[in-house]
Amino acid sequence: MLGLLKKLLPTKKEMPPLSGRDLHGRNNVGYPTMQISREIDNLVKTQYKAIKPIINQYKDTLFFKWGPSVINDKLNDEQLANLSGRNLQMVYLLLFRDMLRYISELVTLKNVPENWPDVFAQTVLDNCRMFSDDDKDIAKKQQLFANTERYTVDVPIDEKNPDNTNIPDWTVPIAELIMIPSDMIYKCHRPLMIAIEKRKKHV
Repeated sequence: MLGLLKKLLPTKKEMPPLSGRDLHGRNNVGYPTMQISREIDNLVKTQYKAIKPIINQYKDTLFFKWGPSVINDKLNDEQLANLSGRNLQMVYLLLFRDMLRYISELVTLKNVPENWPDVFAQTVLDNCRMFSDDDKDIAKKQQLFANTERYTVDVPIDEKNPDNTNIPDWTVPIAELIMIPSDMIYKCHRPLMIAIEKRKKHV
């Protein structure tokens, strides 16, 4: 499934039929990922060019490397078939918004409201119509999106002794949306935030 994003665009060459897993990967991961990425890119072009490098760094790693690889590794065929693309988009958006909130503490942008990370995220949510599905997770997604606090990433990750890493509680309901272990959420978000911390002087 790692190559599923490459299969989204039709080519002139005849492609073999997709397996059931690849088909679900395309529909439940590939298409939703491309949609939210496109909406973010559109906003960056018009209002947030100053932080484009950082946005791209986070988005490209989260959406096109971490997301597909973790889902491919952690979800079985039945789980992948039942994965909600809107839920995946919400996980992406919640982590992405937290990154924007962090950036807003480090840089000042012109001609945007003070709460621009939330405005940015709300626009993406609306354009992707993440609450349009009549599914059982809408209330949970609404509650998660209403959160105004930044996610804590203070605890270092001990790769050699995983049990020594105290995974924050905020990761649990987010991870549940896409049926992956909560530590995977933290192990994605924290390293990216550390990388952005190192890059902030270049903004």
